[in-house]
Amino acid sequence: MPLPADRRRQEWRLEEIPFDAIDAASVRDDEFLFLLLASASFVEILAETYSGNLIEHFQGDAEVTDWLSTSWQKEENQHGRALKAYVQAVWPEFDWESAHRNFTEEYTALCTVEQLETRPALELVARCVVETGTSTLYSAVRDYVREPVLAKLLNHIKSDEVSHYAHFRQYFERHNLIERHGVFAVIATIWRRLREIGGEDSYIAFKHVFAGRHPDRPFSESDWRHYSRQVRRLAHHHYPYAMAVKMVIKPIPMMDSLKRLLEWPLIRLVSLIG
Repeated sequence: MPLPADRRRQEWRLEEIPFDAIDAASVRDDEFLFLLLASASFVEILAETYSGNLIEHFQGDAEVTDWLSTSWQKEENQHGRALKAYVQAVWPEFDWESAHRNFTEEYTALCTVEQLETRPALELVARCVVETGTSTLYSAVRDYVREPVLAKLLNHIKSDEVSHYAHFRQYFERHNLIERHGVFAVIATIWRRLREIGGEDSYIAFKHVFAGRHPDRPFSESDWRHYSRQVRRLAHHHYPYAMAVKMVIKPIPMMDSLKRLLEWPLIRLVSLIG
């Protein structure tokens, strides 16, 4: 089932990004940006691993598995390759391949089908939460950076993630016509996945990026805490809280009028917490 025309986005290709036009001097000294982009590239480029788990989980639904294999996996991998290319263009001294090899060894052992929700509809809700997290993060980072090539690249990635969200939500609505999960089951799934955002995947990626960046000293938990504080500072200034709240509550099976009533109190709450 294709998305309506107003929910599609312009496709882009890695070859179209002018990496030779990067203003490297304007970003090279931003260590936080390096850590964030390199960490994101590590996770995104392994799309084949976690998409394989999803394809296995949704065997029997050809529409979902075809989209996962022909569109979602390729676009996620392209995000990783584009971020990798940017990192290598600005910070060529970083041994991306070696650090990513170490990350892959640890990450793939933990990335299993057993981590997914047992019911297909609820896993689709969980994917909506993940895509909300990635699209809003890339939106925040796009607004943080001043380097034009990176800003354009991040906008492309953010648009892809929003489109992925729309697909997962559409598939959830179809599956839930059969599984019929109510408000509380959906909210519980959303809450579980929200608690995982910025968790294990991000931590493992950061740990290996940091180790590759600083081979002369061991990684410590204080390094992760310092980075997490920087992420929260980024969110405080640039995170699109309204966008996040609207995307998260959209799949909840309740009346739209009630969702609209809840939106602004929730936006206010999460912006205060953030």
